[in-house]
Amino acid sequence: MLSLLNIDYSSLMGTLPLNSGSSDSLNSFINNGFLGLITEADTTYKIVGSVIALVFALLGCFFGYKLSKVFMSITGFIIGLFIGQIAASQLLHVEGFASVLCIILGGAVIAALALWIYRIGIFILCFTFAFSAAGTLFSFEGDIQFFINIVAGLIVGVLAVKYMRPVIILTSAIVCGSSAAGLLPGVAEYMGITKFSSTNSSATLTLALCILGIAVQFLTTKDPVPKKVPRHKHG
Repeated sequence: MLSLLNIDYSSLMGTLPLNSGSSDSLNSFINNGFLGLITEADTTYKIVGSVIALVFALLGCFFGYKLSKVFMSITGFIIGLFIGQIAASQLLHVEGFASVLCIILGGAVIAALALWIYRIGIFILCFTFAFSAAGTLFSFEGDIQFFINIVAGLIVGVLAVKYMRPVIILTSAIVCGSSAAGLLPGVAEYMGITKFSSTNSSATLTLALCILGIAVQFLTTKDPVPKKVPRHKHG
C-alpha cells in the first residue's frame, strides 16, 4: 500500500489509448480512469480536469457505497468505450464515424448491463478498483503486471459479489482516497498552495483520507436487508 503514496496522478493525464488493443494499453487505460479522458490541453483545462477528478475521487472515498450505482455506470461506460474501440479496429475494421459510433455503443451497452444486472455491475466496479490498485502496488512490467492486475481484479470482484458492502467500502475508500491525496498537491499547486508538496505530508494525507473514508462509509451505511419470502398457508 505504501507505493500508492508516491503516485503523481497529475502526470497520468493523457488521451485515451484508442490506437492499441494490447495488454499494456488496457493497463494504462484502466489505471488512468477518469484522468485518461482529460487531454493535454493548456493549463486552464488541466486545472479544470484535475479539480473534476479530485471531486470524483473524494466522492468515491466518502460515498463509494452509496454512489455505487453511479460509479458502476461510469466505470462500465469507460470500459465499454475500450471494448467498442477494439471491436471497431480489430473485428469490424471500420474507421471514422462508424468507429466512433461503435465505441459509444460499446460504452452504452456495458454501462446499461452494469446497471441492469446489479451483481455484474458490482463485479465490474470492484474489479476496476482492484485492477487499478494492483497496477500501483506491484512494479512489474508488461504481461506479468497485466496478469497480476487481472488476478487481483478477479479476486476482489468475486469477493464483492458475496460480501458487497465491506468490499465496496474498503476498495473505494482506499483507491479513491489515495487518488485524492495524489491529486491534491497538483490542485494546490495551481492555486499557489505548497503545503502538500512534501512526501511526508502526502503520506499522512493519504493515510488520513483512506481511514476517514472507511470510517465514514461504515458509519453512514447499513447492510441491505434481504427480502423475506412470504409463506403460503395451506388449508
